[in-house]
Amino acid sequence: MYVFIRSVLLLLLAATGRTLVAETDDLNTQLVLSTIKVSHPDSTGTAFVLVRQSPNDPKKTQFVLVTAGHVLSRIKDDEATLHLRKQESGGRYSKLPVKIKLRHDGKALWTRHPTADVAAMYVSLPPEASVPGVPLALLASDDDLRKYDVHPGDIIRGVGFPHPNQFEANEAGFPLVRMGCIASYPLLPTKETKTFFIDLNTFEGDSGAPVYLLEANRLSKGNVHEGQVQLILGLVLGQQFLDEEIKSIYQVEKFRHCMGLGIVVHATAIHETVDLLPRNP
Repeated sequence: MYVFIRSVLLLLLAATGRTLVAETDDLNTQLVLSTIKVSHPDSTGTAFVLVRQSPNDPKKTQFVLVTAGHVLSRIKDDEATLHLRKQESGGRYSKLPVKIKLRHDGKALWTRHPTADVAAMYVSLPPEASVPGVPLALLASDDDLRKYDVHPGDIIRGVGFPHPNQFEANEAGFPLVRMGCIASYPLLPTKETKTFFIDLNTFEGDSGAPVYLLEANRLSKGNVHEGQVQLILGLVLGQQFLDEEIKSIYQVEKFRHCMGLGIVVHATAIHETVDLLPRNP
């Protein structure tokens, strides 16, 4: 599967005139490069870019920005900023902020899933932007989850921007990769379970962050899947809290405890949202 996905990515990037640097052979780095902060005074969150062939013309490619639906719906203006990066001479990266239109004549330019908190929209990226995009084929289907026996305890990773208005990992504005595990059961069927928990601290700004499985020579149900198993399992919607209220004679105090659990919507909902996009961007 790894060889297939890499071949697809090379073909897609060649069609767009983009250069794939060697480091994006690694899915961790590929996702770091393809994950972007979306910002506006109303709402700041995480998004990532998928790349696919155009349904109308296989020779053309489309770049699709994916995030949690509430990240975009909370922005009341017609524009937001994508914080891209570009690679300078000598290998250094620098910020490349780009304005994107979210609405035209009051109508949203993004598509939202009818029941899940997922949004997707086409984006045009400047050629100097270091955003390879992630192949749509990496989105995990129910069949993928069965084939690779994805289950609680599996180590997963997430790429996001925790508390982006107060914290930045570096001058170029790259996201952070964090590790945890799948915490809840069952995962299937995804149309019924809709979301799952991960044992991973998530914070404000992480909404929209991709969650993925990356494992070499995975053993499942007695079978070894040679090479890299690479699956985007979903995106972060938020974190689970425990609210507590303590009453005394004269006052009531409320406390909110972070449980260290992230809430993730399944990748099948992402795929369904992308499929709802108009055929002609």
